[in-house]
Amino acid sequence: MRKKSSSMHRTFIALLLFIGLQYANDLQAHLVSESFSRWQFTEQTLSLRFTVNAREATRIPHFQNAVLPGHVLANYLENHIVVGDKESNCMRTRALQPLKARPGYLQIEGIWRCSKPPGSLGIHAFFDLAAEHTHVASFESPNGFIQQLMTGETQVWQLGASIAKHADNERSAIVAYVVHGFRHITSGLDHVIFLIALLLVCRRARDLVWAITGFTLGHSITLTLTTLGWVQPNIPATEAVIGLTIALVAVERTAILRKSANPLAYICALLLLMLVPFAYLHGGSLGAPVLGGLALFTFCYLVMSHELAGNGSYRLIITTLFGLVHGIGFAGAFMASNAGSEVLPWALAGFNIGVELGQLALVGMMLLIGLLVRGQPRFAVPAADLVSAVVCGFGVFWFVQRSLA
Repeated sequence: MRKKSSSMHRTFIALLLFIGLQYANDLQAHLVSESFSRWQFTEQTLSLRFTVNAREATRIPHFQNAVLPGHVLANYLENHIVVGDKESNCMRTRALQPLKARPGYLQIEGIWRCSKPPGSLGIHAFFDLAAEHTHVASFESPNGFIQQLMTGETQVWQLGASIAKHADNERSAIVAYVVHGFRHITSGLDHVIFLIALLLVCRRARDLVWAITGFTLGHSITLTLTTLGWVQPNIPATEAVIGLTIALVAVERTAILRKSANPLAYICALLLLMLVPFAYLHGGSLGAPVLGGLALFTFCYLVMSHELAGNGSYRLIITTLFGLVHGIGFAGAFMASNAGSEVLPWALAGFNIGVELGQLALVGMMLLIGLLVRGQPRFAVPAADLVSAVVCGFGVFWFVQRSLA
């Protein structure tokens, strides 16, 4: 039996290493490689707003040393976007130009003169730099709103049939953004790992219900407030804090099982305070006052971890706070898709529904895996410890990498 258990351990470790290697190229990204475009056609004018995460744009050759990164991106897109066909007779009125974008993102504008809506749009950007890249294109015209997911295999969008098929703006926006929201959470490795961390610390079904409820409540609030412009967050700083929430939940599990909450609280708070001088000297997405506040929160959170283990209301409060942070990350991806004001309420509702469906699908899959692992008692505890360590490692990596960027 012992040999069999040891073999299962090696198999599990090999599986984790394989998964890690698959994601190795995307560890620095909040999402898998992704970009967005919003196209609008009115009165023979076709306008484009192309948006991409600034970290994703570093894939472009010579980008990192560029004095004007927006212009580097615009020059790259010049040769990677093809508009229209012979019938639509689309002519660009001027070169692509960078626009002012939210922190952490780059945005490019383009204008074309077309006799009628273009029959096709070719988006070839970033597919040559990342095989797994995906692009979400939205098109608005007097005939309605449509959206298309483009991949390396489908880099040309045939608009003719799509425009005729989708004349209902609201319904089309909801369906398109449900898919977008589902893809966002299921392809966002940091969100997936945070859900894994929650499952590790919630040992009872009741605790899991409280945790998922709080997380849903929190991210729904900030997703809505940020999208409506009532909250103006710093996206790079938020992404760093998302990494910290992952690490903290993993450390909480250790604090509860080993009954070492106080020592871990002091150690983690001290490590965060050690980053304060670096922030003063070299800057980064998180300022020294923010790091000090995070150190205080971390200390209090870990000290009261024994209360979280048996109090559903505390768990609800904490996961709501963490959900507020992750919701800003969701909002960044939603706003990057450039939904127009005409369909914004429907797009926001669809995106939120998609996020919830994706979250439920992930939790369901993880619970099923957990049930299978529990069928092997000697394997279950070491496996959970190993997963917890991997989760903590991911969280620490993202926090340090993103906070010092």
